[in-house]
Amino acid sequence: MTAGPSSWEQHGSPNPRNYGRGIHPDMVGFRIDVHPVGATERAATRAVLRAHALPQLHEWITRAIAADETWQLTPHQHYWRLTDGHLTHRDEA
Repeated sequence: MTAGPSSWEQHGSPNPRNYGRGIHPDMVGFRIDVHPVGATERAATRAVLRAHALPQLHEWITRAIAADETWQLTPHQHYWRLTDGHLTHRDEA
């Protein structure tokens, strides 16, 4: 695996206060960013992504959809980071 970090980020929930920045206040949903990985690390990174990060992402989105309105109306981020073969993840609200 890579000596440097590879990360996946998941962002969810609407932010009606940013309409002036070109985002409609009714905009709701999830955005997933996957950072590029070097060709020599791609296969191993893909295996970790499929085996661990994607099931965790699925679980996080499932909980987000079922969450109460207060949670859904608050911006949330969940990060996955793969460094030297070790996957970590954390929530930020």
